[in-house]
Amino acid sequence: MSGEVETRKLVSFEVAARALAAPIELVRETVDPRPITPLFGVPAAIVGLVSLRGELLAVLDVGRLLGIGVARRDEGSRLVVVDVEGRQAALLVDRLGPLRTIARDALRPPPDTLPATESALLLGVVSLPERPLAVLDLRRVLDAPPIRPFRERRDPLEPKESPTR
Repeated sequence: MSGEVETRKLVSFEVAARALAAPIELVRETVDPRPITPLFGVPAAIVGLVSLRGELLAVLDVGRLLGIGVARRDEGSRLVVVDVEGRQAALLVDRLGPLRTIARDALRPPPDTLPATESALLLGVVSLPERPLAVLDLRRVLDAPPIRPFRERRDPLEPKESPTR
């Protein structure tokens, strides 16, 4: 063993006064907000669609998905564009934070005091001197129950499967 500490890089941001982060390898880019086309008949966590260099991306309100509040839409807001196994989306965040480098073993399981809806979407929590940093599990975020019905593209000519209960 070389004695080197294995690290992980995180893109940090804030939503509803909470410090959050995403693994940098799943973040494609961060961009200033642009016009968001609202969608009707979708859960509130799906803010709408945004065109980014001709590509349409769903804009997700992570605050609503986590149950911690609503992401702001103002001059400090940013879109964090993520790519998880070929699935892309833009996360609406209140503001970007610094790029963080943490020791891999600094990531701890979410505490039992967090609501289940929030902890289900986290890889874990890092204790920082200023406040805890919750690290999103982007695979679970993009598969969260409110989003799941909208994530698969279907051929409009194919018959829809009937739900089984």
